[in-house]
Amino acid sequence: MNNNFSYDSYRYPNMPMLNQNQVLPVPNNDLAEPYQGFLQGNLFNNIFQGYKNYRPAKIVPNNEQAELLLNVDQLSFAAHELNLYLDVHPTDQPMIQLFNKYQAMAQDAIQKYESKYGPLSVSFPSEANHFSWEAYAWPWEVD
Repeated sequence: MNNNFSYDSYRYPNMPMLNQNQVLPVPNNDLAEPYQGFLQGNLFNNIFQGYKNYRPAKIVPNNEQAELLLNVDQLSFAAHELNLYLDVHPTDQPMIQLFNKYQAMAQDAIQKYESKYGPLSVSFPSEANHFSWEAYAWPWEVD
């Protein structure tokens, strides 16, 4: 391979590690709301880099099922983004509190969706007489 990496025995590149004097940059708490973060693909406004003059399109649900699914998506995305941040900054108390809030909101949104429209993941318990994962229509399958 012709690049500047050296490789370990598993053929993974050896990446430089931070020493104890180096500090990873901490984004300030300039966070987007979950919906805007979901659209732009980044919850942190100060590190969001748009592509040229592209503006993310607004997602407008056309029925209740699509609206509930969008709510699940945006809240789950926000919780996941904060999870990734907390992997690197595990003692940031305000972010831990916000993560817990978004995680609880995402779980509530999932429960609301699943109680009305069926499971979002295969790990949802199935009914005794059929496999419920295949029993429900997705929003794009409904007229």
